[in-house]
Amino acid sequence: MTDESGAKKLSVEEALKEEGKYVGPTVGVSMLPMLKEGRDSIVVRPAEGRLSPLDVALYRRGESYVLHRVVAVRKDGYIIRGDNCYSDEWVTDGQILGVLTEFFRGKQHVSCTEKRYLRYAKRRIRNYPVRRFFRRIRSKIGRILRG
Repeated sequence: MTDESGAKKLSVEEALKEEGKYVGPTVGVSMLPMLKEGRDSIVVRPAEGRLSPLDVALYRRGESYVLHRVVAVRKDGYIIRGDNCYSDEWVTDGQILGVLTEFFRGKQHVSCTEKRYLRYAKRRIRNYPVRRFFRRIRSKIGRILRG
């Protein structure tokens, strides 16, 4: 497959295998507020060994690519959730294509090893129960008002 300039266009899997990384835009809202569609670009590299909590894994769900955070590691897989999501997914090692190593927020470069980024990731995991509670309250209020 080629793009408009005639250059070979690689799939995500081909880019990871042949180039050692995938660089591209984000799509969707599941990783808000960290990643915003139309603004940010991601750099994903093949995972080396097992992932850890706070890692952001790229995996396949059917025909779609999904980029979500590892919230827990189990011996036979991972519990994964988007930063802007309220349900967990079970993902096996075999589904993992790569791990987010850095991203560009507009022109600002962010490494996934920076202290500021790691504080953000820990806060998203730690504050999940509170965010979920308030989301449920908002949802119930909305149902009552629509009543």
